[in-house]
Amino acid sequence: MNKRIIIICLAVCACVITHAQTFETGGVFGIEYDYKILKGWHVSAEGEVRFDHNFTHYDRAKIGVGTDYMFWQKRIKVGVAYNFLNYYDREDQYFENRHRVKGFVTIAPKFGDWKIAYRAQVQTTFRDERRGSYRFNPKTYLRNRLQVTWSVPHEPVKIYVSEEFWWRLYKPGDNIIDRLRSTAGVVYDINKHHSLDFFLRFDHEVQVRNPERFLCVGISYAID
Repeated sequence: MNKRIIIICLAVCACVITHAQTFETGGVFGIEYDYKILKGWHVSAEGEVRFDHNFTHYDRAKIGVGTDYMFWQKRIKVGVAYNFLNYYDREDQYFENRHRVKGFVTIAPKFGDWKIAYRAQVQTTFRDERRGSYRFNPKTYLRNRLQVTWSVPHEPVKIYVSEEFWWRLYKPGDNIIDRLRSTAGVVYDINKHHSLDFFLRFDHEVQVRNPERFLCVGISYAID
């Protein structure tokens, strides 16, 4: 009996170690700026830096610009954006720049203090083949996100949770959902034009070999 218990314990430990090899923790720091051009029409800019290995290693940076138009009593938003991405490949020890273009539509009805928002976004990412060898380039995804937000009555605070999945479109005959993102956060309105977003985010790949999982805490500062 004791031998069986030891074998079971060793097997469990092996499973935990194997799982831990695909699990990362880190943090995200971002800033956003939104400017109103005309009624319903906005332009925006954003920057973001991400760290992994428990905040000790640089992983990725992003700079983006975009524009969007909101109508039907602010319930529908359509927009386009461009992102410049810089990645660090730790395995081969080099930096790589990527370019991403995307278009999206968001439908967000309100029910009192609650808002339910669905966003459908098509994005295409172009990678530098001078830096790496890629079987598929560019990569195109349809990202679908559902988010529920509660505005706390009489407080400058919003609490939200969201779930998002990536549906790949670049691999003919094998267009599957291969990534999920779960997020929970709190937005604090400092004043009318400034806010802070504190969040916990979990990215995990599915239906692929050697799936990667990334748990991070983040903070984003927004100006509008």
